[in-house]
Amino acid sequence: MPFKNRLFFAGLLILAAVLIAIWFAPLTVSNGVRWWVWWKARQEGLVVDLDQINAPFLRPVVIRGCRLRSGPDHAFQFEFTVKQASLDLNFKHILLGTRGRAVRDLSIQELRGELRRSNPAGRTMTQRGWATLHNLLPANLSVASLDIRVEAGPTMILLRKGFLSASELEAGRFSAAEVMIGSPWLRQTFSDLRGATNWQDNRLAVAGLSLTRGLDLQSVTADLSRLADQRVGKIRANISQEWRSQPANWKVAGSASDISLAQTSEAIGFTDHIDGLLHACNFTFTGNLAEPSHVIASLWGELTALTWRNRTAEAITLGAVLYNRQIQLQQLYIRQKTNQLTLSGEASFPSNSSGWLSPDFRGDISASINQLGNFAALFGANPGDFAGNIAIEGTMNTRNRKFGGHLTFDGTSLTLFKTAIDTLSAKLNLKATELEIEQLDLKRKNDSLTTQGKLDMSHEHNYSGTISATVDDLAEYSSIFCGPAEKNSKPAPAHIEITIDSNKWNARGVIGLPKSSPVDFTANFPLRIGTDWTAFRTAPLNVTLEFPSIFLANAPQFCHREIFREGILSGSISLSGTLQHPQIDGEIALSSGKLSGESRNPFNLSEVNGHITFGGNRASLDFFNTSTKDVDLLVSGKLEFQDTNDLVIEIAGATPIFDLMMRPIDCVGKIEIGAVTIALAPAVTEIEFRGGLFQSGWTIGLKEPLSPQSFPALNLIRATRQFPLCFSSAYAGGGTLLLGVPPRQEAPREAVHPKKRRK
Repeated sequence: MPFKNRLFFAGLLILAAVLIAIWFAPLTVSNGVRWWVWWKARQEGLVVDLDQINAPFLRPVVIRGCRLRSGPDHAFQFEFTVKQASLDLNFKHILLGTRGRAVRDLSIQELRGELRRSNPAGRTMTQRGWATLHNLLPANLSVASLDIRVEAGPTMILLRKGFLSASELEAGRFSAAEVMIGSPWLRQTFSDLRGATNWQDNRLAVAGLSLTRGLDLQSVTADLSRLADQRVGKIRANISQEWRSQPANWKVAGSASDISLAQTSEAIGFTDHIDGLLHACNFTFTGNLAEPSHVIASLWGELTALTWRNRTAEAITLGAVLYNRQIQLQQLYIRQKTNQLTLSGEASFPSNSSGWLSPDFRGDISASINQLGNFAALFGANPGDFAGNIAIEGTMNTRNRKFGGHLTFDGTSLTLFKTAIDTLSAKLNLKATELEIEQLDLKRKNDSLTTQGKLDMSHEHNYSGTISATVDDLAEYSSIFCGPAEKNSKPAPAHIEITIDSNKWNARGVIGLPKSSPVDFTANFPLRIGTDWTAFRTAPLNVTLEFPSIFLANAPQFCHREIFREGILSGSISLSGTLQHPQIDGEIALSSGKLSGESRNPFNLSEVNGHITFGGNRASLDFFNTSTKDVDLLVSGKLEFQDTNDLVIEIAGATPIFDLMMRPIDCVGKIEIGAVTIALAPAVTEIEFRGGLFQSGWTIGLKEPLSPQSFPALNLIRATRQFPLCFSSAYAGGGTLLLGVPPRQEAPREAVHPKKRRK
């Protein structure tokens, strides 16, 4: 073939190839982009959906309907939706590897996204993924509409109707209709934000943002130049972050001076009002909290005139350094008018979780507090519960589960948890394996409490010591357990001696009651640290109680309202076993008992006499005589307390008892006994009370013989009618259970005959 023909034929082939390339280029590019996006997303465990890709020849690639979301095993759950994006690709760089960017221009019409952290231990982006993102950074960027929502636990950041443009050749713009920040401590909304952008050397800077009145942000810079090396985030003011597939590394340094906390809290939207002045502050941090051994941090700050809620402080100074798991507290100084506290020391971070139970710490404390209420309020306590003066001095150190140091406390005119104390003196010694209470003296008026003891700090936590207490009136301390005592309560002096040996308590004491014989008691029981009520009920104990004669008219009322206004209570009780399965021996007698008004007790009884004999896990109610204004009632019975969770009291009447309840009631709040003249009501052969000694949910049962002649309309099916009891004043819906008894027989009157007149 002649050369000219071959040249012509080659030209035709080249032209045909070019035409074919031009013809198939859009299809090839669009399918290539679709396949490449799918493949990269699959490598990172992401899911991507692309509705349509158009790739006109020599024109930007247009992607419509792009949706990118994370998999269920990712640490961050996110979903981004792009309505339309235009990419101007640099095929020379992509195909030949020349210098330049793979994407010249990126224009996004509408971008919506949600990001939340749900699984910190989940999958994160790989190094290959970060390198891909770095290669996709464009020379020019434009986002016409931007809506982003970020959640991290209770914290949420929302950006609405944002606009962003950035270019390497000229300044761009940033605007946002609204930026909202919400968290438990901070709530604020910034509206109509506007600023300028600068995009140079893969660093995006946003400057000139006026957040709100009195709060401007000069500039924020995000450094993306080392994104391929898994680093992202450098914010001006020396804050940077190294974001890896492992936990992130941070570098933070900052300083502040003369910052008004009131204006700052209002500007950023703190939920609580805070006032004061941050006079000076310096802070540095380098490392990752997940790797404490590599963290280096320092903090020094001075805060004056602090006011937050009901907390106030004139000055707070804090200086601390963290290095190689060691925290050095250079000084913590708090001043409140006449209150001062100084604390310094050093401690080490444990290398494992069990190390928190035996930390290494050394510290010195010195405090002079003349207004304890204000000082307690600084730490969240109710200032009305505390008052007085107290001084604290001491040192403490711990190492290898061994303690050392000492503390001394001296206080006057104190109020602790609403209990007045005239003087407090305490000396504590911290030794290698024990805490020694060398001296603890409390005095209030004529009352005193003296304690000495030792506490083993090993895993056994055994403790021993002595307690001696003398009080003029126990009723003054009843408010600690059951509210304020009645104003007319009679004084009840007491003296208590307690000896503790290896968690075993041996207590004895005497309680004096006005115009009555003293009440003597002894108690022996084990009580380990951490014992709850359930375990204490099953622990062995021995208790004796002797009260030869208590005149109830003069007895004080500790944790209940007055029940008896007259009467004599006597007896002797010995309890062994456990509280759940007790063994009780002894007797209790009540004579000439007169109850208070009916409004104060759930029975309409006026006088009571009785005697109970205890033997083992049973007791016999030998007799129980009671009366109302119309009737007299004589009953006897028995008690069974093999298990105090199921206590049974059975009462049988020597006097006939009748059931006058025509209708059932939901709950019995009061029991009334009245006179019945005609015995047409069902007779009650036995009354049974059942319930738990330390529980609610008691019931009363009336055992009646089945008789079709007695109230046939009731159609009684069972021989026992049972009602729940609700004697508590907190339950206002209780009904009244009516029982009938033959009326009291009046003595016959003697006829008086008129005397005859003497003549």
